[in-house]
Amino acid sequence: MRGDIAYKILGFLEDRGADVVDLMETFLESGYGATVGKIDYKYGLKQQKRQALKFERDKKRNLQKYIFKLRSDGLIVNYSSQKIYLSVKGKKKLESLKKNKIFDESLYKRENGDEVIIVSYDIPVLFNRERDGLRNVLKVLGFKMVHKSVWVGKVKLPEQFISMLEKCGILEYVEILKVTKRGSLQSV
Repeated sequence: MRGDIAYKILGFLEDRGADVVDLMETFLESGYGATVGKIDYKYGLKQQKRQALKFERDKKRNLQKYIFKLRSDGLIVNYSSQKIYLSVKGKKKLESLKKNKIFDESLYKRENGDEVIIVSYDIPVLFNRERDGLRNVLKVLGFKMVHKSVWVGKVKLPEQFISMLEKCGILEYVEILKVTKRGSLQSV
């Protein structure tokens, strides 16, 4: 029918703009007898593919920028064209970051216990960051806050929790008690 192609293109563009290249490719791939719905569907697939490629390209570009920043900060070095390595400064930075990752919540798993445990602390202002990290770990372990510095839970405390308190230098400010069957408190 005369004007059929024009009708399909104009019908497709009726309520939107379109990328000319994608429209041409879609129209040619769909074939002469394709309906506006088929053209619309194929055009949508092309746009999704283009968006996915753009997203991947942007992710790669952001990673390249970050690697460039690490290189310009002297934290990584290139010894060959395809490999990068930590510099001495980078190793020091990594050690510093590891010390700050003591409160990494992913290291602690909740495990139900038989006894009620009470964790109470009075940590000086000097250790604000450590106090916040301690609260986050207590939440992950399943303790409930009774007061900002008093937490109660029927959970098992992992040994690494105690060593974490010691590494941070706040063990002396933390009291860990368990409620015995007789109803008295016993220091852990």
